[in-house]
Amino acid sequence: MPRGWDALSYALSQALRAVRGNWIASVATITTMTLSLTILAGFSLVSLNLNQVLAALQSELEVTAYLSERADRSRLLDTVRGWPEVVRAEFIGKDRALAELVADLPSLSVAAGLVDNPLPDTLRMRLADPAQTSVVRVRLEQLPGVDGVEDGSDAVNTFLAVSEALRVVGVILIVVLLSSALFAIVNSIRAAITAREDEIEVQRLVGATRNFIRAPFLIEGFLLGLMSATVTLGLVIPGYQLVIARLTPQLPFVPFVRDAALLGQVAGLLGLLAVLVGLVGSAISVSQHLRERN
Repeated sequence: MPRGWDALSYALSQALRAVRGNWIASVATITTMTLSLTILAGFSLVSLNLNQVLAALQSELEVTAYLSERADRSRLLDTVRGWPEVVRAEFIGKDRALAELVADLPSLSVAAGLVDNPLPDTLRMRLADPAQTSVVRVRLEQLPGVDGVEDGSDAVNTFLAVSEALRVVGVILIVVLLSSALFAIVNSIRAAITAREDEIEVQRLVGATRNFIRAPFLIEGFLLGLMSATVTLGLVIPGYQLVIARLTPQLPFVPFVRDAALLGQVAGLLGLLAVLVGLVGSAISVSQHLRERN
């Protein structure tokens, strides 16, 4: 076996020995990292679902123009169909509008038969780009025969505000939780270095290189991060699938994220993040120790 492989095998065995020998610190570190990663994963999944809901709202956003009794319906329909922002436009008579309302709310069927139809005729439009909603609204309000316009942008704006707030909270959470995980790794590796201080001193005296001394601790940090990621994913992915299965019957209109490829990306990024935190934390501890010794 090449010497490089011997060194790697030695470093791995020392790392595993340190994890087992200092198991209380290792368990505490894995627990802290797992809690931090679970919160981050849950927050990421909430953000993904919120973004998907927002995208669905924007893609289905319709602009509705309410027409007066004197409106020239055919001319208005031809006009809006000629606008480049409009991909679809249709006229909805007040009788059809009432029928659709009663179909959505059957409890109104009795009342609908007792009074005259109060609903106006409408034009419904689907836009190519929801960002052009305000432009189309202003143009519609200037047309003769249009009494009012409803574009549903308030709901989209509310979701955008919530999404932006979640993004800010997410940045704060990432900083706090990753700092906590990094602190746990640093302390765990520092405890391992203290326990092996005499052995490290002997290695230095016989001419061991810095990389040879560093390797077991870097691998230990890598293993702690990998274990934390494994535990986290074992909790988060089945838990998310269970929650979605429970919520779907109650919220059938919500487009929950179920794409296996997307969930796989989240899992991969989470695992990579955990490993990086483990490596960075161990590198910080070893560097501090070597500087102190010099």
